[in-house]
Amino acid sequence: MSKSVRLETREARRKLAPAHEPYWRSVGRGVALGYRKSEEGSAWYVRRYQRGGYHKRALGETDDHHPADGQFRLSWSDALRLALDEPKRDAQLKLHYTVREAFEGYFRHRQARGRSAESLAFDRGKVKSFIQKFGDTYLADLVTGELQAWRDALIPAPKDDPKVTESEHREAKRRAQATVNRSWAVIRAGLNWAFTTGRVDSDLAWRRVKPFQNVDKPRTRFLSVAEAVALLGNAAVDFRPLAHAALLTGLRLGELIRLTAGDVGARSIEVAAGKTGQGRVVPLTAEGVSAFALLVKDKQPTDLLFADSEGRPWTRPKVSRRMADANAAAKLRPPATFHDLRRSYGSLLANAGARDAVIAAALGHTDTRMTRRHYGHLLDTAIAKEIGMRLPRFVPAAKKGGRRGGKGKKAKH
Repeated sequence: MSKSVRLETREARRKLAPAHEPYWRSVGRGVALGYRKSEEGSAWYVRRYQRGGYHKRALGETDDHHPADGQFRLSWSDALRLALDEPKRDAQLKLHYTVREAFEGYFRHRQARGRSAESLAFDRGKVKSFIQKFGDTYLADLVTGELQAWRDALIPAPKDDPKVTESEHREAKRRAQATVNRSWAVIRAGLNWAFTTGRVDSDLAWRRVKPFQNVDKPRTRFLSVAEAVALLGNAAVDFRPLAHAALLTGLRLGELIRLTAGDVGARSIEVAAGKTGQGRVVPLTAEGVSAFALLVKDKQPTDLLFADSEGRPWTRPKVSRRMADANAAAKLRPPATFHDLRRSYGSLLANAGARDAVIAAALGHTDTRMTRRHYGHLLDTAIAKEIGMRLPRFVPAAKKGGRRGGKGKKAKH
């Protein structure tokens, strides 16, 4: 036990200066007991070294000014006993930590990081059936085979319908597998959070369950300018500004419905951190500047930019209904989703020759891989066009009156 700092008596602790970080004493292998002194009071802490990092928690108040009660106010011997029992306590917590508790902690963590309520509710829906099945199971008792069997059972068996072709069966299966992959990604993230925060000692049970391969086919529905104009012309009056803003900025629906008048600058929109955890600034065209100037008129900086006909914030179900009505009125085939407006913004940039880094920055992609995945074919076309315009010709032009492809004057014999 280190004797660099004495903590056993009130007299020794009284000589220590207040400090933000506790004074630590090693009391066992990988375990230290800490004393934190501040102007407001003092407290005992325990610290453990686990998986390459230190983890600490408060044990209770000290008995510096009042007698110890052994529960909330602790003497040195009380705190020492609790610190030495910390490894056993960790083992008990891990042994009895359920899947339901893991996801409650995971979503609290995401909420603390600033994720929107809508995003959290959306992902809670993805894990609902998993929690219904495994919620009361201890994390330490999860078995790979049971997890994989549950995941695979989500893929519906093909219907014995002679009207459905084999290719249609394959496409239906691919879509189902892609949907399950998206849900499994959220499930795995919650379980991984429990592992990285020390709630369970191994992640092998779910790490062995691999996602379905080669099933994530990106949507390629992009609206032409004519289709976009037709959609806006047939959209409901309250919905039109929202759809127009999506085409002008490429913002996600969640980003748009959270915008306030204070987020609108003279020539750009400031987007708060959202899905990717990073904020960004989106420049506006001349049309965008005019459209957003009308939206912020007579609004306070904290007022939402967009509201429905009843003055209420937009929700995904209401947006979906308005979008379906606009599709039908504009006779768009195939019909477009609201997210297709964002894709159309990216595709129009790609068709205009914008670099993938520019599109990624405008859309808020964390890197250009996502951009290439969704707009690669359009970017490749723009690159090919650019190369065709800029590279010189190396084959000399045919001479005037010469033979071309076997045509021309016949040779004399």
